Amino acid sequence: METYNHVVPEFTLVNALAAVLIAFVFIALMSLVKEPGRQKINAILIAGAGGVYWSGGLGIWEFMFGTVMLFVAYKGLQHYYFIGIGWLLHTIWDILHHFYGDPIVYLEPSSSAGCAVCDPILAIWFFFGAPSVWNLIRKQKIITT
Repeated sequence: METYNHVVPEFTLVNALAAVLIAFVFIALMSLVKEPGRQKINAILIAGAGGVYWSGGLGIWEFMFGTVMLFVAYKGLQHYYFIGIGWLLHTIWDILHHFYGDPIVYLEPSSSAGCAVCDPILAIWFFFGAPSVWNLIRKQKIITT
């Protein structure tokens, strides 16, 4: 029987700040996509997020998680709330992979921890209905002028 000793990668403040920046860049870019395309694309992305760890070291649980994420993605086609739930579920999976499985990006050992920082920021945006940040900025400029 083979034993597997997983080394938990170091996760620094710089890694965390990079993850926050990635979340804000994602939100800014997705804000450029008009509705209903924004919701549909993000439902597809959350379905894909359920499969990125397949063969990631947690065995059959990877497929079970993927199945749950497919259901959440399907519901996300109608309600942003479910896409937010999907990102929170993915956060849990990221943490499990940081401590017990393989990283989401093979060449970056702390990538799963970074993803666990990024994903809840995305979830919050989706819980607010994924508003275009560009429209919010425009409205703020109109109010202050």
